[in-house]
Amino acid sequence: MIDLVRNEWKKVFLPVLLTTVLLAIVMSVLSCTIYQNYALQYDLEAWEVGTELFSLLYPLFVVVPLCWNLYYERKNNFLLYVMPRVKIKKYLTAKWIAYAVGTLCIIVIPYILSAVFALYVKAPVVPRVENSFIHIFQNAFTKTPLLYAVALSFWRGIVSLLVMTFGFVLALYCKNIFVILTGPFMYSILENFVLSILRLEKYRLVVSFDPTTVSPQTVSITSFLVGPIVLGVVVGLTAFLLSKKNAIVSI
Repeated sequence: MIDLVRNEWKKVFLPVLLTTVLLAIVMSVLSCTIYQNYALQYDLEAWEVGTELFSLLYPLFVVVPLCWNLYYERKNNFLLYVMPRVKIKKYLTAKWIAYAVGTLCIIVIPYILSAVFALYVKAPVVPRVENSFIHIFQNAFTKTPLLYAVALSFWRGIVSLLVMTFGFVLALYCKNIFVILTGPFMYSILENFVLSILRLEKYRLVVSFDPTTVSPQTVSITSFLVGPIVLGVVVGLTAFLLSKKNAIVSI
């Protein structure tokens, strides 16, 4: 299994590396510049401001550099050549593990590095106004900001694993690469829209990924869990329904 995972990792290493480096540079630069247009009280707020846009686009970053590989292996019937040598379930498990490692690299590393830049590289934030400050997990945010950023970055990695798995399932059964690469992103947009209309904003997947998108008073533990749980159910149903209509490989 280790050899299989290593082999699959080699297939996506370059896209993962390029995406990780690019995101790390862009996030770090934005965390050190955009904050100057805001009235902030703490240095880590610059990190939140600088990386805000990526809370919307992250489904693309964890699906596009990875799931194209599985799509083309199905399209080119490469999986047919794999089956006589190794069980297809074992092969796909190794591929998912390699994709999972890539997902964590793409999300966790840039977020942590940009937090380090916001805390220790840029000029310190000088509070412009005196007002009451309210934030989710406020004690950790104000007293141990790096620990807060690292913990949130790893949690974002876990949420991203579910998003990547959605793309993985689509790549297993769908024939349209556009649907495969943009499906998880479109789901996040649609889910965001529907729950906002229903006034259930605190249960959106984007809130689980970035709790600062809603008022801190409305965020609770369920806000972190509901979105991923619903996505997990959607992924399971999608895999079940598509498996009834389409085969992973065509013989």
